[in-house]
Amino acid sequence: MRATGLRLLAGLFALSWLVLPGFGLIDLAMTWSSDWPQVLEAGWGLYFTFFVGAAFGLVALRPRRATPALAQLFVAAAVLAVSSAAAREPALIWVAVAIGIEATIVMWVPQREPLVRGATPSLESVPLLLLAAAGAVPWLVYALRMYELNREGGFNSDITIGIDHYAVQGAVGVALVTLTSLAAVWPQGRRFIGICAGIVAFYLGLVSLAWPDAAGGIDRLWSAAAMVWGIAFAALATTGVARVRLPRSS
Repeated sequence: MRATGLRLLAGLFALSWLVLPGFGLIDLAMTWSSDWPQVLEAGWGLYFTFFVGAAFGLVALRPRRATPALAQLFVAAAVLAVSSAAAREPALIWVAVAIGIEATIVMWVPQREPLVRGATPSLESVPLLLLAAAGAVPWLVYALRMYELNREGGFNSDITIGIDHYAVQGAVGVALVTLTSLAAVWPQGRRFIGICAGIVAFYLGLVSLAWPDAAGGIDRLWSAAAMVWGIAFAALATTGVARVRLPRSS
């Protein structure tokens, strides 16, 4: 009975971030409209659809195998909290707190898998570590620029539930660095986290490439690079190539 109740709660949490008040899917639907700041809509939509909504969805669908989703939720909440301070966007802290509380509630599913399955500790994937490292500096530079624009209060921004999109746009960059690094060193969470991160990077690059002058966008070269990087990371996270591991010292 408790498991059923927690699954229902997780489903409700997922729906709230995907639709209202999270606006995940709603903002994603605006990314191809000339009436909206497309890249900023994409950043907000991607964060709350894939980093938050999809994670709660996995808890609802597969609660006993949802440890990767829960880890992603806590990372997403922590990144938003950091972004609230870095971008000077106080209202964002309450979103971070809400995600953290909801994740804490649904994590108590009976017989949920442990953080690490089996007796062997997590082993690294060299290809994914290299990809994560390659993307770390560009995504962090992007995040810092978005935080700066948020602090400046740019005229071309967008506001959702009282929060400037630039702050969340910066959170996307930090979350991509954090989550891809986690996926590279944690086999248990590699597939789910790697796919979510790959989709976010690819789609943000795609929208930025399609709308090169949009607020929050990146130039064509880096847009294409983000797309390739996202596809490569998601692909490696789901194939045997990602299982190539660093040698252990004796």
